[in-house]
Amino acid sequence: MASLARFHLAEWIHENSEHAKYNIAGSAAPSLTLRELISLSESPSETEAALKFDELPLGLGTNKGSLELRTKLAELYNEKIQPENFLTTPGATGANLIVFQSFLKPGDHVICMYPTYTQLSNLSKSIGCDVSLWRLDPNNEWCLDMAELRVLIRPSTTKMIMLNNPNNPTGSVLDAKAQLEILEIAKQHGIIVVVDEIFRPLYHGRTTIPSFVEHEYTKVITTSSMSKAWGMSGVRIGWIVCRDQDLTDLMSNTKQYIAQATSNIDEAIAAECLSLRCRPAILKRHLDYAQQNLELLEAFAKKNSDMCTWIRPTAGGTAFVKYHTISGDAIDDVQFCQELLKDYGVLLSPGSTCFGEETPASWQGYSRMHITVSPENMQKALEKISTLLGEKRKTAKYSKQS
Repeated sequence: MASLARFHLAEWIHENSEHAKYNIAGSAAPSLTLRELISLSESPSETEAALKFDELPLGLGTNKGSLELRTKLAELYNEKIQPENFLTTPGATGANLIVFQSFLKPGDHVICMYPTYTQLSNLSKSIGCDVSLWRLDPNNEWCLDMAELRVLIRPSTTKMIMLNNPNNPTGSVLDAKAQLEILEIAKQHGIIVVVDEIFRPLYHGRTTIPSFVEHEYTKVITTSSMSKAWGMSGVRIGWIVCRDQDLTDLMSNTKQYIAQATSNIDEAIAAECLSLRCRPAILKRHLDYAQQNLELLEAFAKKNSDMCTWIRPTAGGTAFVKYHTISGDAIDDVQFCQELLKDYGVLLSPGSTCFGEETPASWQGYSRMHITVSPENMQKALEKISTLLGEKRKTAKYSKQS
């Protein structure tokens, strides 16, 4: 494996979080405490009992993960998905690493949605793969062009299509129709489709979007974890879902080299979180946060429409907002975010640095905003950003005369 590229998004957040009063740079729902988990339960006494670990063995668990947890995970999917289709992993980052190490080799060609969480493209490149970017279109509601996918495919060379659905950072989602189109194209060439679904099921509308793994094509692998939708980033449980047994066996072997097993304690906490006692209330809390924050962002964007544009997210925990001069030129997003942090205590993630490693100019002016933070935090952060934009309007660089 070649040396890994710097992980600019993680570096930016880790280096700057301690200086932020209003941190809306991340993407994971606010972390739950065990006490909060118990209080959200429909049966607090049963949840409290489930979280007593006095008799829990502290040895290694099984390679696949506990049957209790895998049974709870299967409830998040349709009837095609059974407990035997899962492997638990150390977070979704661990899941993605296991997938790529299992199937990719130097010289393979992969197609990656762009922009996306940069682990997907950077890990592939470190293995020695040739990565083609399949771009989301900001001029068309962040849609993907299926004709472009057909052009990008190299028969007999393209090994994998990598997607992130719902998408980070845009908050867009591929619906059932788009999923089926992608899978039909992949099936024609025997390509493995890998989908990071870590923000599922954070959908901001009434329509339920299926998982990619629920369709007929079985050379599909999805990954997820307890962090983004469930507020348990510190419970290091992720998972891989695949209905192709041969592919699953290969990933199980890779997991033996990388992780062997996940923590029994973490698996027990995750299983309780995903129980019917707790799951609905946790998801409702985070969807309510997102809905309130989207309304706040809508009002903010209208108020600052001369210097700010966005496409309202339909899913996930983030929005990708573009800031520009009154004449329409993209601002220097890194400088803007640095100034916002230094003078106003607000932390955003600049798009050109954190998501534009391949082509920084593509996302100049953009910043990622976290929409599952507390609405109080979001409102205060947006007030500060509006103040900075007001100051910018007074300068020649940002005015109509610039």
